[in-house]
Amino acid sequence: MRQLKSIMLAIWLLFIVYAFFLAPIKDGGMNYLKQIITMDSPDPLLVAVFSLLGVWPMVFGILLLSKDKATIPAWPFVLGSFALGAFALFPYFIFHYEKRNRTNRTSQRLYHIVTNPSFALTLLIITILLLLYGLVYGNFTDYQQAFWESRFVHTMTIDFIMLTLLSLLGISHHAYYQNDHSLRSYWPLGFIPLLGPLFYILMAGRRKVETE
Repeated sequence: MRQLKSIMLAIWLLFIVYAFFLAPIKDGGMNYLKQIITMDSPDPLLVAVFSLLGVWPMVFGILLLSKDKATIPAWPFVLGSFALGAFALFPYFIFHYEKRNRTNRTSQRLYHIVTNPSFALTLLIITILLLLYGLVYGNFTDYQQAFWESRFVHTMTIDFIMLTLLSLLGISHHAYYQNDHSLRSYWPLGFIPLLGPLFYILMAGRRKVETE
């Protein structure tokens, strides 16, 4: 475990250095961000990825806040991920250690939100619609060009990949506190961006109801 955390710390630091100092950028690269914000004819695939980055923090909110019992609180990192994505979540997975015999830090109101199956189902529907919009109407050539021209698009894309990989740990974290050994085998679902973790959440919620 310490070796994994050391590797993650190195990846986090390299991610920061690369994103802020080494990521490619050309003149006018930030125009892509302006197009998305103002909806000035942006490429649908860019809009989809940008929007899905707003779904990721809520998915991690379900995975972490429903079982916020580790040695450090999860909520500051989940909250930070709305603005910083994987940059904010990496430290939590690096520095926390699992601990079952602790009261859940999440307030009752927020707990009922993140554990409500309707919330996860809504996120799943939004994710599917955004994926269809981006994949059907988006232009991969334009996205590739934006990836190499804009530091924003470049970092946004890598951030999406990093969040996908971190969801493997998020699923493992949730399965550990669910205390259902069969759920631990579903961690590979994290390799499927957003859809995998959301299917896991819905399945875990159903299994919990069945066992109660």
